[in-house]
Amino acid sequence: MRMKQLALTLLAGILVWSGCMEKDVYQPPQEEEKEYNEFNFSTVAPTTSLEVAYLNTGVQAGVYFELYGEKPVTEGEYGYIKREDVTPLFAAYTARDGVFRGTVEGLPAYLKKVYIYTPAFYAQTLIEADVENGVIKAMDDEITEDEGPATRIVSKGNGDSYMVKTPRPDAYEGTIWKTWLGDYNRNRNGEIEYKYKGDKLSVKNANSLYEVHSRVINIHKTCPEEYRSYTDMYVNEDAEVAVTFLGQNTCWNCSMGYYYYKEGEKPASLNDANVIMLFPNTQDGYWGNNEAQRKNAKKTAGIDRGTAVQLKYYPNIAQGSYQGETNVFPAGYRIGFVIANNAWSNRIPGYTGNNRYRSATSEGLSVDNNGKAIDEPRTAAYRYGDYVMISFEDYKDDQNFSDIVITLKSNPVEAITDIPVVNPDNDRTTTTVLKGIYAFEDQWPAKGDYDLNDVMVRYHYGKTFDSDNNIYSEAFLFQTFQNYASLVNGLAFQLDGSANPSSVKYEIRKKGEKDFTETQFAYESADRVYRLTDDIRTDLGAEYKVTLVYDKPIAKESKTKPFLYRNTTNGKRLEVHLPGEAPTSLMDRSYFGQNDDASVPEKGVYFVRAGKYPFAFFLSGAEEKDLKEMLDRANEGKNIDVLYPEYNAWAESGGKTNQDWYKK
Repeated sequence: MRMKQLALTLLAGILVWSGCMEKDVYQPPQEEEKEYNEFNFSTVAPTTSLEVAYLNTGVQAGVYFELYGEKPVTEGEYGYIKREDVTPLFAAYTARDGVFRGTVEGLPAYLKKVYIYTPAFYAQTLIEADVENGVIKAMDDEITEDEGPATRIVSKGNGDSYMVKTPRPDAYEGTIWKTWLGDYNRNRNGEIEYKYKGDKLSVKNANSLYEVHSRVINIHKTCPEEYRSYTDMYVNEDAEVAVTFLGQNTCWNCSMGYYYYKEGEKPASLNDANVIMLFPNTQDGYWGNNEAQRKNAKKTAGIDRGTAVQLKYYPNIAQGSYQGETNVFPAGYRIGFVIANNAWSNRIPGYTGNNRYRSATSEGLSVDNNGKAIDEPRTAAYRYGDYVMISFEDYKDDQNFSDIVITLKSNPVEAITDIPVVNPDNDRTTTTVLKGIYAFEDQWPAKGDYDLNDVMVRYHYGKTFDSDNNIYSEAFLFQTFQNYASLVNGLAFQLDGSANPSSVKYEIRKKGEKDFTETQFAYESADRVYRLTDDIRTDLGAEYKVTLVYDKPIAKESKTKPFLYRNTTNGKRLEVHLPGEAPTSLMDRSYFGQNDDASVPEKGVYFVRAGKYPFAFFLSGAEEKDLKEMLDRANEGKNIDVLYPEYNAWAESGGKTNQDWYKK
């Protein structure tokens, strides 16, 4: 009995002493056998199965696409406008059949809906798709109503081009275009009856031309200056010429014509150009921001993609005669092209305006809606193999020069000269995607204050890849944008990948600077660790970039494991990693198990603790706008679950519920 009383007395004394000490000196929680939460606090979804299918483009061509967690476009008056404030989460090319099938790692777990975007003019710009059980299936719309000129229901009433019709709106005043090439069906929205059916001027592989154009000119970016030009085609020897319509990306039902003149005798205006009707209605039915718009576009379509027409030369055209017509253009002539905006009378509902806009390949012949000459080119041109590609800017001056796209082929091929040559077959695409934000408590192995904002780092990943999705270089970009830590912390990352680079480039862009500057980072080859800075505070707000170039491409993206570190005196260092991640070989392992840390190195368990707060976590798909509460200095010291009320439910469920807690 006395022994029992003595034991109770000693226990009470210990508890009193412990309580007193807790008021003055931090003591780690008394957790039985250092139990730890087995939840890794990951915000990343398991590997996601992704299928993207463009089956209704009318062509067989690879399509570059980007995957977003939020809508990457806004709906403008005349089409989608690409947002500049969102970054894709993934990017790739489909196969030549328009289908991508593969897996994606690292997507945010909170995703329930994704947006598939493409800048290719021949594919549906935006596709929405659900995320269901780790699977994403995205397919472009199948518009079954009025699928094309060959099956089109006869339109209500006769349509016609205002460029040949009288009377006509004042906007289309001027000389009437000649319809000498042949007839077109006014009850079928201008379907032409003079299609070229030969072989020597036909497009042998039109599908490749679509891919080429999408690589040279992105419809949601400014057209490169080197391709903008006044590009009347110069014929340096007698030649036959055919034009193939590849497609359009506009709500306007335009008319397209051609003209020609002897070198040095360019017409002073379109009224003097003797324009010959080529395509009365260039709407191919694929335009539209949504299914309703695409159906309406189908109803007004007058031409199929891939329609070809052989151009004719009329030696007596100046006298108003088509006598003596021939398929051969004489050497020393130039051939020009022009589109009249929305000149076909049966139009897409809501886009019925009469416009004076003309876009011509000749300098001085393009005019604005006031009929005033436009001083800058409205066309872009380049040569790819045997073909000359020409694309037009029609009405909306978005500078993409992809509203209407045609290609020319001549016989002999070398008869048309002075066009810039492109060879994008081996061109590679460079894309930067958003990965997310790392948030660290730097007091490890002590618990810290659980506001998880001592050090915050944004991570972007860049890759350069070909149309088969082979990766030729990778760029890892880390930006430090917050440091509330009182300790001196360095930032490093460990590379997880099998490939060895042929070269490495180190760059830094300090806060306020426009460009990156080459520099040198420490590299630890034993662990493939890149040390970006020994003191985050030195250049807070800086971007650190490591680019790896491969002689032989790799098939999979490399992974990174960023961590904080502080050097110690024994040649080892303290490191702070995400829960469960192993330290590097330079870690001072004596820290494990101290204070609040519950690591079990012999079992490969690191940087864990009991309870609902980790020492660090990665917020997949997060941007600064999502973390304004954590970034607010007034909230320093407030627990993460106070700032984000849904955090507790997420942590207690092991990440199964409330996965978007940091996005609200």
